Amino acid sequence: MDAPLIDELPLALECKVKSFEDGILIGEIINVSADESVLTDGQLDIRKLKPISFNPFDNKYYGVGEEVGHAFKDGLTLRER
Repeated sequence: MDAPLIDELPLALECKVKSFEDGILIGEIINVSADESVLTDGQLDIRKLKPISFNPFDNKYYGVGEEVGHAFKDGLTLRER
């Protein structure tokens, strides 16, 4: 696939539809394109990207970016109990 990119968007996820049933869309990300302006040492920097998320229940947008934990590590202490 060679999906077009939008210059004003610093990050693009190219997806392929895996299934669509009962209003639920399941997709597979097959390519990620990121502008240099949102990278640090070649890796996506969420603080530079400054993404937002829409909550349809209260019709508000929320900023995303604060680190709240470490994936696959923080939960291990719960498992050891």
